[in-house]
Amino acid sequence: MFHKDLVSNSHRCSYYDGASILLYSIEHYKDVLYSLFGERFLNKIKLDFSNLFEEDIYNHIDILGFGSINGTLCLHQYETDNYGKTDNYGKTVLWNPTTQTIKHLPPSMDESIVTREDEDGFFDISVKARLHGFGYNHVTNDYNVIRHVKVFIKPNSSTDYGGNFKEIVSYRFGDINSPKWEIYSLISNSWRELDAVMPYSMECKKGTQVYMDGVCHWLCKQYKKYRHNKNYRPVGPCLVSFYLSNEASFTTPIPPEVDDCFDDSAKWINLVVLNGSIALITYHKEMTTFRVSILGQLGFKESWIKLFMVGPLPYVERPIGVGTKGKIFFIIKDKEVAWFDLSIHMIEELGYRAETIRCRIINCKESILPFEE
Repeated sequence: MFHKDLVSNSHRCSYYDGASILLYSIEHYKDVLYSLFGERFLNKIKLDFSNLFEEDIYNHIDILGFGSINGTLCLHQYETDNYGKTDNYGKTVLWNPTTQTIKHLPPSMDESIVTREDEDGFFDISVKARLHGFGYNHVTNDYNVIRHVKVFIKPNSSTDYGGNFKEIVSYRFGDINSPKWEIYSLISNSWRELDAVMPYSMECKKGTQVYMDGVCHWLCKQYKKYRHNKNYRPVGPCLVSFYLSNEASFTTPIPPEVDDCFDDSAKWINLVVLNGSIALITYHKEMTTFRVSILGQLGFKESWIKLFMVGPLPYVERPIGVGTKGKIFFIIKDKEVAWFDLSIHMIEELGYRAETIRCRIINCKESILPFEE
């Protein structure tokens, strides 16, 4: 029934229906953002987001999630290491492109303490805060951001601790270096610690977070501690779902027979809202095929349904995102950006040539309602 509705264009009402497409790219070493609209996305307007971040010490900007929440996007700065993995995170902002409203998220209490202590040069301190979700709490009428935080405290090479480094850290910081979850509230404009035990993603790949109907979802490998030591072993990919209203979470395993989305053959993963359901779309480069699966019920791995496989599509260089109603965007061999419609199996070019592999598609539903009074 789901497949028939998708093919016949009899789409269920979705949170993202009516959303326009944002194309993020880099031109002449500058971040650019275009709004694409029209039936075939041939109309293009360049958006100005140059004033979002006051300092430009980070080399990348990312937009969290599948799309906007009530017209508001969550963006953050980050750096990558020599292997292309995210190494450090900068500031996070909420931004409404329609009203040009900007909100800079403040540091948490732990980050403020670390900043003050780090100024003394007595410790080598760093904070890794990985964003996992951005959504809207309908019960409290509040916007929330979810992140996993780990504070790393190392000895300074020029300081003599007298062999009591661990004791000094414990005395000065308590359990500040224990991993934790934090949630940001726009109403209080502050972070607080979450009483939650949930799998987290160490890489936070683009396109692996999505929000729908008061729930933040993200993909990750589920990690479990060995009983006799502190090493972790992966127990398979999973979907984590966090309810903003009551702060409860569900973990739904993804069985390999549906799609081994963290396998090396899956070069691209996207978690999306498709026809009113949570869907997993992966691209396998060797076979040049897309696999589409949907989730029937949270917490039950048996409810994953393998919807269909698309391809082979040998002209696809790299996927860059998914729009509404089953439109997959990708870069083809000549670096042109094109899109593929799952319902009618047609491909069209956008008339835009990508200069970088960091191109990405984001859904944005316009709203003039203020996200902050």
